Amino acid sequence: MPTRELLKGHSRFRKKFESEHEVFERLAEEGQNPKVLWIGCSDSRVVPELITGADPGELFDVRNIANIVPPAPTIACATGDAIEYAVNHLEVSHVVICGHTECGGIKALESPPSPESEPHIASWLELALPARQKVMERGVDADKAYLETIKTNVLMQCDNLRTYPCVKQREGEGKLSLHAWLYDLHTGVIVEYHPDSGAWEPVAFNE
Repeated sequence: MPTRELLKGHSRFRKKFESEHEVFERLAEEGQNPKVLWIGCSDSRVVPELITGADPGELFDVRNIANIVPPAPTIACATGDAIEYAVNHLEVSHVVICGHTECGGIKALESPPSPESEPHIASWLELALPARQKVMERGVDADKAYLETIKTNVLMQCDNLRTYPCVKQREGEGKLSLHAWLYDLHTGVIVEYHPDSGAWEPVAFNE
């Protein structure tokens, strides 16, 4: 989207801001109180507030390539910093790790980038490489390996989350729930992993 279009969009937002001024004023005066930490991919097609219908102040977002959670302790890590802040200070009740179909970061694991030309990407994706290795070790059919790696990566990042003392403690106290989600770009459906059955099923909700 060109800068001109962004400015047009901001103009539309300003009108919304004025018409719903009380809502935005409350957010500014009372501070944020999100109940959910969302860890998702930076992919521009996967917008958390859009696919969940969340309003401003409801999600604490962390987005990076391939929705990765570096295991603790990883010093000077923006993702780890956000996790500690969300859990210790915002006291969120839920953490959602959401992967998505057609993930470019996971696709890149099939032919990893060069550490010489793209050192940051290469180093970052090493954190997701074990997911592909697990899928290959299971002998998954080639036509299914890509999607299975995406799913396995989400579950692996949930495991990484539990290496953070604050997450482990609050989950053990029953004050924090972790959710492994997958968003399908083709259907718009979100599925969730159920540890008891080992199945991915569409997220359920009660009206």
